[in-house]
Amino acid sequence: MHYPLLCRRLSSSFAQIGVEAPALIHLLGNKELLYNENSIAIIGSRNADDVGCNIAYQLARDNALKGNVIVSGLALGCDSAAHQGCIDANGKTIAVVASGLNIVHPKANEFLQQEIIDKGGLIISEQPFGVKANPARLYARNRLQAALAQRVIVVQCAVKSGTMNTVHFAHKYGCKIYAVAYGQYDEHNAGNEYILKNGIGFPIKL
Repeated sequence: MHYPLLCRRLSSSFAQIGVEAPALIHLLGNKELLYNENSIAIIGSRNADDVGCNIAYQLARDNALKGNVIVSGLALGCDSAAHQGCIDANGKTIAVVASGLNIVHPKANEFLQQEIIDKGGLIISEQPFGVKANPARLYARNRLQAALAQRVIVVQCAVKSGTMNTVHFAHKYGCKIYAVAYGQYDEHNAGNEYILKNGIGFPIKL
């Protein structure tokens, strides 16, 4: 790895964040994924229902089979399903986390994090070793997911959610936004309805 090239690539990826760009990031795994120009963030609620998790898994699997790198946040629910769908397609996935890389958050995803690394993926964080995730750091993590992706797909989320924060950053950075369209909407997917009704993103019809 040529570290000067890596630094330039990171500066390019996060330049759109402006003054809020991380001064330093920490990487664990396949750093070459940062050079990929076909990255898709597949995101959604950590409290997603089975339908949402299954859609996240399938979308990640399908897009990984097309050669796209899948970006998500290693949270429970849609994020975990997206990472797993990518891995099961022998694809490469990037997990953007809100804790130091010596801490797995949530703890339940310790095996998944290791599987991501073992299968040629990457874990990325702006937090130094020893720092635990908290709401503010999780919020800040969302801007990095948006900055790393050329497209963002919202699988399932509420109107007020971390996923919608990522959508906000994606819109701000000029990233293409998509949301899964449902036949009926409820508290699980009201955020999808909001995105589509307000013209924030394009529909994905399954």
